[in-house]
Amino acid sequence: MNAFETRVKRGFLLQEKSGVSFLTIPSFLEAGFWKHCYTTRKGGVSRGCYASLNLSKTRENSPENKEENYRRVCRVLDVSYESLALVNYAHGDGIYNASVADAGKGITRESDLPPCDAMIIYETGITAVTLHADCVPVFFADKKQKIACVSHAGWRGVYEGLPAKIVQTFLHKYGSARKDILIGIGPHIMAECFEVREDVAQPFSERFGSETVIRKNGKLYVDLQHAILEQLDRANALPENITCADICTYTREDLFFSHRRDRGNTGAMGSFISLETKTV
Repeated sequence: MNAFETRVKRGFLLQEKSGVSFLTIPSFLEAGFWKHCYTTRKGGVSRGCYASLNLSKTRENSPENKEENYRRVCRVLDVSYESLALVNYAHGDGIYNASVADAGKGITRESDLPPCDAMIIYETGITAVTLHADCVPVFFADKKQKIACVSHAGWRGVYEGLPAKIVQTFLHKYGSARKDILIGIGPHIMAECFEVREDVAQPFSERFGSETVIRKNGKLYVDLQHAILEQLDRANALPENITCADICTYTREDLFFSHRRDRGNTGAMGSFISLETKTV
């Protein structure tokens, strides 16, 4: 662990409301501009391998269950179901700057969004959503301006530098100051469980340093969180403004779905963020 990583904060808050279990980021709660959460698998109505709070839009043949699951999260966050907008994720590094006109896309109506794995919002009336079942959820918010983002960082998106690109977008498009950008890295498949082949390990090692790859018992593992922190360091993000959940979706079957652990027969968690007026 390098000097930058030692200064990063650790731990999301596990909370429960109306039977729904979810995680929040302490620094985001302190700032007070955002309603946000990362869901667990607990608190929904889905059955079988999708039990219980499945938010996947493509798995489970029960639209009624999925809608009820989304509505339960909305009640927990106190946002409207109609405000939800789902990124059109493509396991890449696309960033979409959403407006309130995008509310409902991918949830209550067809989506015409371009391929994107991150959604930036800057207005009330829209709640950005990304889905995950091992890929890294990364939250961003400007604690002075009303700007926020959720992103779905798969290994390709991490390799292409999606988190660092979001920081640059905050800085150059929205005029954020580095000291005001808060970042939360949520539960995902951690290094000890993310086995890869050489064709993935070598590029990560070359781009983010040898510490990104773990060699153990003849197998190779990639540390996605280390790669994200390395690129955030290069982007001059402040480590004290970053919080890592440090929870593995693969090992915590009690809390999370995992695409790799469950061999695709599984549901999905969601990242949600919505702007609200800060009261003084």
